[in-house]
Amino acid sequence: MAKSITVANSNSINDDKIKMTKLNVISDKPSSSDDSQMRPAYAGNALMVTWGCAKNLVDSEVMLGSLRSKGFELVTDPTQADLIVVNTCAFLESAVEESVDRILEMAEYKKTARCKQLVVAGCIVERYKDDLQKTLPEVDQYISTDDLLLVGDSNSILDKAKRPYFLYDEGMPRVLSTSPHLTYVKIAEGCDRPCAFCIIPKIRGEFRSRPIESIVQEIIALKDSGTKEFNLVAQDLTAYGNDREKNNKGAELVKLLGSIELLANEKNTFWTRLLYAYPIGVNDELLEIISNSNVVAPYLDLPLQHVSDNVLKLMRRPLGGKKTVELINKISSYDIAFRTTFLVGFPGETEQDIAQLEEVVSQGHFTHVGVFTYSQEKEALSYTFENQVPEEIKHQRKERIMLAQKNVVEKRLKSLIGKKENVLIDGMLEDKVIARASWQAPETDSVIYVDTKKELSPGQFVEVEYKSYLDYDLIAELV
Repeated sequence: MAKSITVANSNSINDDKIKMTKLNVISDKPSSSDDSQMRPAYAGNALMVTWGCAKNLVDSEVMLGSLRSKGFELVTDPTQADLIVVNTCAFLESAVEESVDRILEMAEYKKTARCKQLVVAGCIVERYKDDLQKTLPEVDQYISTDDLLLVGDSNSILDKAKRPYFLYDEGMPRVLSTSPHLTYVKIAEGCDRPCAFCIIPKIRGEFRSRPIESIVQEIIALKDSGTKEFNLVAQDLTAYGNDREKNNKGAELVKLLGSIELLANEKNTFWTRLLYAYPIGVNDELLEIISNSNVVAPYLDLPLQHVSDNVLKLMRRPLGGKKTVELINKISSYDIAFRTTFLVGFPGETEQDIAQLEEVVSQGHFTHVGVFTYSQEKEALSYTFENQVPEEIKHQRKERIMLAQKNVVEKRLKSLIGKKENVLIDGMLEDKVIARASWQAPETDSVIYVDTKKELSPGQFVEVEYKSYLDYDLIAELV
């Protein structure tokens, strides 16, 4: 039995303020004519605030499911919440500052409203667990990323013992906070990569992945409830199965996609999208199934970080400049939308390095590009590196790469005018219907504005013809 409610969630396109997002509540109890006898006793009202990436969003959904199974009613108004949970991001110092701002904002409701317990969860707990109780005395409970199911329990959790390395599965209660037609499925947790700029392994622990059967069963249940798009997420998708199978080399991920493929025998039944891949494990077998599958979207999100041999070595990335360019050319030879992200302003990056990156981007290999400036993080290896790049130069380099990609995007959008394509309806924005093609991921990529007076529902596949474009977005008419 499914129903809809709403919850505060900041993981949206405009994350400068807390947004209200629909929740698709998939009951963890079997339907019954006397359902009230099966529900736990009312424990109060709970509100969830999520800050960070899609992987964090999945953690929030697991905690919401746990709260609901303990008798909490989920609310959207913080003034009506007895318990408020802030799920935090701590990947960058800027994210830490934003997370602390959200915590302090929610702490005010202990003074002005009915909130009795403020809970902080997520990456900030892992990164600063030794200092949190002194720094934030307003918080009543801390939940590490390994203790999500303890949310709402009375004791504070700041476990300094050996980590249990939590990983959710299909049997745990979960409340979806995305639109009912799309969701994120976390297939693995943690990371074993040695990237010099990254602190994820210290926050999320060693890499571990879910069994294929667990993931497939979750997708089946979500699919039966009406979900049409499954975005597979992990810190390192292409390492899937490495913890169970030595010399895996991406074979387990291919096997997983093959199992998902068996759930449908025609295109546009549903989409399965791969987000956050890693260069190691991207091979022809994986690219073949992404390119030719009925249900795997022809889309690969693979953060390359750079193309310069000098910078990649400093970053401790697995491929040098030559191998990275070879991988770019390999992926470009397939009919696949290629999204990547680059990190500019890394210590030791030179003008020659950024010119090389600008040239590769200008060649038009990438459907979507995100560019980030390097941020100093004390726990990262690169914190002590020499030749730090001034902030002003970092931002200038970011603008150069973004301009190079904008020129590529404009040419691609022009080439699409007059063409027809099946798209997935996402919803409404004012008087326009919002849709996405298979080459557009939710929240991170561009969208399609569909000009039609016909009433269309989120999750519906329709055919459109592209008429024009505006910046990065397309404008289309219903066929």
